[in-house]
Amino acid sequence: MSDATSSSEEHGMNEIGDVRAWLTGFLARPHQDLGREGNVCPFVVPALRAKTLHVELVGYDSAAGWAGIADQMRCQIESYDGRVWPEGKESIASLVTVLRDMPDHHWPLLDEAQRHVKGEAVRRGLMIGQFHPDCPEPSVWNPGFAVSRAPQPLFAIRRMSLHDILFLHGDARHFSEYDRRFGDHYADVRSAAHLPQRFVDLYKSAKAGGAPTSAYIDYQSIDTLLSLQRPRTAHPAEMTFYLVGQAKELFFKLVYEEVSAARLALVVDRVDEAVWNLRRAATALGVLARTWDVLSGISPAELNAFRESLGSASGIDSYMYRMLEFALGRKSAALARRYAGVAGVSESVHRALHSSSLHDEALGLLYRRGILTVHRGADGGWDTAAARQAWALVYQEYGPSSDLFRLAETLMDVAHAFSGWRSLHLLLVERTIGNKRGTGGTTGVDWLRKSAEHRFFPDLWQARFGLPSGAPPW
Repeated sequence: MSDATSSSEEHGMNEIGDVRAWLTGFLARPHQDLGREGNVCPFVVPALRAKTLHVELVGYDSAAGWAGIADQMRCQIESYDGRVWPEGKESIASLVTVLRDMPDHHWPLLDEAQRHVKGEAVRRGLMIGQFHPDCPEPSVWNPGFAVSRAPQPLFAIRRMSLHDILFLHGDARHFSEYDRRFGDHYADVRSAAHLPQRFVDLYKSAKAGGAPTSAYIDYQSIDTLLSLQRPRTAHPAEMTFYLVGQAKELFFKLVYEEVSAARLALVVDRVDEAVWNLRRAATALGVLARTWDVLSGISPAELNAFRESLGSASGIDSYMYRMLEFALGRKSAALARRYAGVAGVSESVHRALHSSSLHDEALGLLYRRGILTVHRGADGGWDTAAARQAWALVYQEYGPSSDLFRLAETLMDVAHAFSGWRSLHLLLVERTIGNKRGTGGTTGVDWLRKSAEHRFFPDLWQARFGLPSGAPPW
C-alpha cells in the first residue's frame, strides 16, 4: 500500500469518525435549544441499538454539480431499498452517506440536490435529509436552532414515520403519501388521542387543504400555485421552460377573460367598456410576447437535453389558447376535436367554438348602427366585402372621438399584438430546433409559419387598402 493510499484511507476514516461522534454526541442527546424534550433526533439511539444505522463514504465529483449529488442520492435510495435489514427493525433503519472531499463552497449543492430528490424518496415511503457544516435547515420546533449542521457533508435515508407530518404537511403531494401510510392513526379516535396535538393540528390542516399562512398567500393561493411545478428531468433549463409555459397559460386565460368581457359589452352596446377590456388584453399580449425572450435564453443543446422527456406534450394542445382563438373569431371544429373526451375541458372548448366571437359582436354592432348593411348569412357568417366597406366607412367618416373609431383601433391593437406573439414564436422555434417536427405531431416550423400568416379581424385589415390618401376629413 502506498503512502498516498494509506493517507487517503486514513483521511476517510477520520471523516467517518467525525460523523459517528456527531451522531452519538449530538443527535443522540437532548439539546437546550431544540424546542422540545427528547434527543435531537429520535431515530439515532434506536437505530444504534438495533445496529441498523450504517455510515458509508462515497467520492464526490466536483464537476457533476448538484445533479451529480442527486444521482448519488438516487443510487443510495436503491441501495437502501435493496438491503436486508434485521427483521422487525426495518422501520428504524438508516443509511448515512458521507461525501468525501467535497469543497466547502460546494455545500449549497447538497441542499439543492436534496430539494430535487425529496419528492422521489417520499413517493417510495422514504425520507432523505441533507447535513453539512453550514446547512440552513432549521429545527421544526425552534427555527433558530440549526439542527442539520454536521461536521462533514452528508445525507441520510430512512423510512417515513408517523412524526414526519412535521416535514410533509406543507406540500400536497408529500402529504398525500404520508396520509396514505399513516392516515388511519388520525382517523381512529383512540389512536389520535395519544398523538401530540401539533401532529393532529398539522394533519387536519393539510387534510383540509392547508390553513392560510397570510392574507396574501390565502388570497392568491400562492402555496398552491408554487406547488404545481413538476418538470420531468433535473435539467435546470427545463424548469425555465416549464415555468414560462405555465405563465403563458395564465396569460392566455387573462386575455381570454378580457376578450370575453369585451364581447359581452358589445352585445349591450357598451363600446367604451369593451375598448377598455381590449386595451388590457393587448397589453397582456405584449407581456406574452416577452416570454419568448426568456425562452430564447435556452440553447439548442439545453433544449435537446430534456426535449425527449416531453413526449407528445405540445403547445398545440393548449385548450386555453384554442379557446382564445375561438373567442377572437378563428374557429376550427377539427382542432376542437383534439379535446374530445377530456373531462372538464371538452365542454369549455365546445362552448367557445359555438359561441359568438368578438369579431361577430363587433360586426353586429356595426349592423345595429346602420354602418354594415348586409345581415349575417344563413350559415351565420358575415359578408366579407360588406364588412370591409363598413370598417372603411368608420375610418373615413368617424374620428378618434367616436367610440366606433376607438373600437376599430383597439381591435387592431389586439390583432397586431397577437400576430407579433406568433411571429416571435416562429423565430424562436427556427432558432432553437430548426426544421424538426413539433412534439405534438405538427410539422413544426411550417405549421407555425402558416399560423403566423393568419390575421384576426381580416376585414378590418383589408379596410385599410381602400382608404383614400390625404388628410382625414376630421
